[in-house]
Amino acid sequence: MTRLQRLGGIVLLVCAFLLLVILFIPTAQVEGVLRRLLARQGYSFTAGAFGKAFPLGIIARDVTIADGRGELLRFDRLDVRPVIIPTLMGAPTLSVDAVIGAGTAAIRWRWGKPGGVSVDIRGVLLEQIPFFRSVAGATVKGTLRGEARLSGVPPRMNGTVKIQVRGGQLADVKIGGMPLPAVLDETIQGMIRVKEGRGRVESLTLEGSGLYARVSGEIPLSATAPLELILELMPKADFLEKQKFVFLLLFKYLDSPGHYRLPIRGALAKPSLF
Repeated sequence: MTRLQRLGGIVLLVCAFLLLVILFIPTAQVEGVLRRLLARQGYSFTAGAFGKAFPLGIIARDVTIADGRGELLRFDRLDVRPVIIPTLMGAPTLSVDAVIGAGTAAIRWRWGKPGGVSVDIRGVLLEQIPFFRSVAGATVKGTLRGEARLSGVPPRMNGTVKIQVRGGQLADVKIGGMPLPAVLDETIQGMIRVKEGRGRVESLTLEGSGLYARVSGEIPLSATAPLELILELMPKADFLEKQKFVFLLLFKYLDSPGHYRLPIRGALAKPSLF
C-alpha cells in the first residue's frame, strides 16, 4: 500500500467517524449544547426548526438571538458545517452561511495557527437587523454590502473591514443621549484597518443630498474597550434649516461655520460624547 493510499484511508476513516457522530447524537442534545454556550455569554437562542445537514453540519431556520435588551439578530436560515479538507490538514475551519431576507452572509472561521476569519455580506437590509431598534432605539434602513479579511486569533487580529450602504436612512440616532440629524437616501462607505486587535478608521463617510459626515479615529473590536473617534458633520444650509433644533443642541460642537466636530468616547457598547 502506497503512502497516498494510506493517507486516503485515514481521511475516509476520519470522515466516517465524524459522520457517525453527527448521525447518532440526537438533534435536541446538539441544540441544547448551543443554547447553553450562548447562555453563558448572556444570550438566548430560539429556532423554528433545528436539524442535521448531510453529510456533516447543522441547519436551523427562523433563528433569533437575543439578550435582556431584546432581539439582536434574526436569520431565516443558518447553515453551519466544518470545511473538511483544511480541517483534516490540521487547520480546523468552520463555515457559516446565513440567509437574512433577500440578503446573505458567509463566514469562514479558521482557528489555531494560523487563524483567521473572512466575512462576506451581500444585499442585507439593515431594517431586518433588530439590534438597531432594540439596543440603539434607532430607525436604520438601507442595503448593506461588506467584507472582512482578518488573520490571527482574537484579540490580536490584523486585516481590513469594508462596508457600503446604499439608500441609507437614519433616524432617532443618539450618542450619549444627544440626538443626531435624521438623514434619507444616503450612501455610507468606508474601510477600517485592523492591527493587533484595534481598528483604525481610514475612511468612513456618509454623503447625500443635504449632509456630508466623516468618522475618523480608532475603534476597538471589543465591545467594552474605549473609543477614540471623531464625527464631523458638514450640513448644507437648507438641511441645517430643516433640522435647526438638532443643530442648536449640537452648537457646542460647532468648530467653524458649517462644520461640527463631535469627539466620541465611551465604549462600542455604550458610546458617549466628550
